[in-house]
This record gives sequence, structure tokens and C-alpha cells, in this order.
Amino acid sequence: MRYLVSIVLLLCTSCIQIGSDPQPMRYYLLESMPEAPNIYSNKTFIINLKLVDFPDYLDRLQIVTRDKNNGIEFSDLERWAEPLQDNLTRILRENLALVLPEANILINPWENSSNNAIKVKLVVNKILGKLGDHSQVDVRWTIENDRGQTIQGHFIDRQPIGNSYQDLVVGLNNGINHLSVELAKELVKQLN
Repeated sequence: MRYLVSIVLLLCTSCIQIGSDPQPMRYYLLESMPEAPNIYSNKTFIINLKLVDFPDYLDRLQIVTRDKNNGIEFSDLERWAEPLQDNLTRILRENLALVLPEANILINPWENSSNNAIKVKLVVNKILGKLGDHSQVDVRWTIENDRGQTIQGHFIDRQPIGNSYQDLVVGLNNGINHLSVELAKELVKQLN
């Protein structure tokens, strides 16, 4: 009798799942800046861009948010179209190339760099947000010029956002664009 009840419950569960429409997954990407602010340098130089540390909890395709109690939530249906770490590195490269067109930007460790490159190292602390509240981009950076001088900075950007994941992605994108501008300004200072 127990087996019969188990089989009936299994069949009922299957029917319920078959009858419901699956929820579509939505995919997002960070995008480069639409236009460059006036930070240009006419000097030719090499930048070696390296993402030194990236949080494990962000190393997934699900979009990560904070809940009301500062807990972490992983969305089942809202996802990054590519790993966030790769998307972030590519967008930073594209933004810096747009703002500093004379720079040759190499991504470490995949591309070989020369000894006279300016080294930019990034430690990502947070790239997430709380829906209906704010997005947050928190990155520590180090720039070492070809003379061995090092400067460090800590970038934090908070953008107010609406209740949708699209709002979150736009807020994060704005934060990454602001980070790119800050890095470009510091890089231009290193050339003088």
C-alpha cells in the first residue's frame, strides 16, 4: 500500500510540474562606456591590467544580491551571460582604451607584458546590490609605474536602483564606468 501511495504522489507531482509554464531565464552583460570623458593622454604607453582577487561567491553565473538582513541571495532566473570576472576585466579594458586611446592594454596573465608597462592590480571586494535600494562596486587598486613607484586607492560606488535586476545591472555598470574613469585619471598622472 505504501508503494502505491508513493507512486500516486510521484505521478501527481509530475503532472503539476508538466502543467506549469517554465520561467524564462534572463541574461545580462556589463557594457563599456558609450562615450569617453576628456582624460586623453597623447603619450604611448603599455598598461598591464590584472585582476588579483575576486570573491568566490561572485564566481558564478547567477546574479548575487543582498537581502533585507544583509544575507546573500543567488537568483535562479537572472544570470550573467558570461562569468562576471571575465566581463569585468573586458569592460575595464574597453573603457580604458576608449579614454586612453594611445595605450596598449594587456590583460594579465593571458597576454605577455613588457617590463616598462604600468601595472594596474585590482582586488574586487563587492559587485552586488540590494534590489529597491542600491548597487555597490567596491574595488581596491594599485598602480605601479615603470619607475617602480606605487600608488594605491580604494574605489566605492553606490548607485540608487529600482526593484528589477535590470536596474541592478545598470547601477553596477555605472559603477564600473566610474571606476574606469578614476583609474584613467590616475594613469595619466603617472605619465607626467
